[in-house]
Amino acid sequence: MEPSLRLFNCLKCHAQVLICSHCDRGQMYCSKECSFDARQNSCRKAEKRYQLTLKGKLRHALRQRRYRMRQKEKVTDHSSIGSTQDGLLESVKNKTIDDVISKDSLEKHCHFCKKAASMWLRSGFLRYYRRHTSLKHAYLRPP
Repeated sequence: MEPSLRLFNCLKCHAQVLICSHCDRGQMYCSKECSFDARQNSCRKAEKRYQLTLKGKLRHALRQRRYRMRQKEKVTDHSSIGSTQDGLLESVKNKTIDDVISKDSLEKHCHFCKKAASMWLRSGFLRYYRRHTSLKHAYLRPP
């Protein structure tokens, strides 16, 4: 039996992602890059919240004081002015409609392991229920 696919939108880039039941671990992001960016953003927000507390303000003031003391010791010369080159972008050819919609697009593949899967999609998670291992547990239910 082919594994089923879960369809979700990446919380960072909003790309639609298909993931098979084998690879599905509750992912919310389409790639490690999106996950890393979201983690950095979360840490940045936490640092800002910390800066608003009294302890954060005192530590920030101490760190700034040490930084200014180090800057007093540095003496620098003016650097030579180098020539700048203009940066040119390479031209990119747009894909035609035939390239985007191919005959193979009817087959659904997992975004992570690239294995083919069932054409039926689900939007929720699979639920695994624990089965009772003995009849003893079934009789312990209150009437």
